Amino acid sequence: MFSVAVKTKSSQETFAFAKRLGGKLNFPLVVFLHGSMGMGKTVFSKGFVEGLGLEDEVTSPTYTIVNEYGNPPRVFHFDLYRLRDENELYEMGFEDYLNQGATLLLEWPALALDYLLEPRLEITLSADMNTPDEREIMLATNHPEIMHILKKI
Repeated sequence: MFSVAVKTKSSQETFAFAKRLGGKLNFPLVVFLHGSMGMGKTVFSKGFVEGLGLEDEVTSPTYTIVNEYGNPPRVFHFDLYRLRDENELYEMGFEDYLNQGATLLLEWPALALDYLLEPRLEITLSADMNTPDEREIMLATNHPEIMHILKKI
């Protein structure tokens, strides 16, 4: 698996990086967003969606489980934190979203890891306690087109 790490010094830089990445990955894909609470998964999602050229207000889908952006929807933004198991994921109609030709942003994606979702980009956001505003953003993929784009970042 190819991976690359990017460091940002603020939430504004995280947003700007995600916006730039979204502009380059302007095709349907699945983005797994890993990171503990407060690492910036929603900030990253906001920048990514804006980079796709969408003007929708991006909010955390913590209670709604999924938000749709674009008309027709081009991005489905999931927060799977509150789901207990794969059955709940199935019952909410997750598989229906897979066939829409849209990008899926998955926060707390553990329940979806068994799905063979491609093209796939795994993103892990982390921070050091000594520099709490900085983020390390680890991007990993096996997809050739995404690898090519990541090598130019």
